Amino acid sequence: MFILCFDFGINNIGIAIGQFYTRTASPIVSLKACNGIPVNWKFIKDLIKDWSIKKIVIGYPKMSYYKNFNNNLFIKYINKFVIILKKKFKLKVFFSDENYTSYAARNFIKTKNMFYNLFYSNKSIHSISAVYILESWLKINK
Repeated sequence: MFILCFDFGINNIGIAIGQFYTRTASPIVSLKACNGIPVNWKFIKDLIKDWSIKKIVIGYPKMSYYKNFNNNLFIKYINKFVIILKKKFKLKVFFSDENYTSYAARNFIKTKNMFYNLFYSNKSIHSISAVYILESWLKINK
């Protein structure tokens, strides 16, 4: 079974695809977003159809990092994105801790050679973050 993962952002949303069998994920793309809403829903729809996606995982920050978690604007954007995803695609949505995944993605790129630096541009950091989010979720959900 294939799982689609999003590293949510206000301007860019990273996407990765993973599977239960190998418990690994691969970066796909970072989509442009406007106020947290993807500008290309068709791309997401095609991914879901082409890969027969059954579940979606979204990176979600831990509550302890926000003093007023429920009123945090970023959290409101994520929740709005989740509601739209559920309505559009009728799939189960799960959450996974996304704290430090962008940091890990940047370190991944820094430690690789020049080819990786050219291949993984700054915008791709989001899709690599989605890999970290999904792989950590896969480890917990066996």
